[in-house]
Amino acid sequence: MLRSILASVLLSLSLAAQADGLILKDIRAQNGVQLSVEELKKLMPNAKVVSYQKEGNPRLWTNEPGGKLVASSGVSRDAGKPGKSSTAQGTWHVGDNGTYCVTLDWPKQPENWCRYILKAGDKYYGVKSVTDGIAIAHGFEFSK
Repeated sequence: MLRSILASVLLSLSLAAQADGLILKDIRAQNGVQLSVEELKKLMPNAKVVSYQKEGNPRLWTNEPGGKLVASSGVSRDAGKPGKSSTAQGTWHVGDNGTYCVTLDWPKQPENWCRYILKAGDKYYGVKSVTDGIAIAHGFEFSK
């Protein structure tokens, strides 16, 4: 029993470390609220997006009204580790289940993901699941 509790705690700590310590439980503890389909449909068209991933540089794009986007990456948050610039064509849409979905055709590794978007204070986070408390949260910025 103690061994399984310890394993669970270590797994939680490991996953939290992978996301700079941000998991769904943390966002909920900050009174994070999931955006509805209607809120996403108002926020996303023409939104300038910055997506933060722990393992890479921030990526930037604008959600065009027709569902297309062109993303760029290469501006590092860590001045000691400059990123290599890259661009990708892509698409975005709001899913019927209340997710923000993006496809990015990066030259080395394409991406295709959907995230539930939560807002805590003035910050936005995306998670794969709103029921898994240790789901990794990725930071987003949305502006018009």
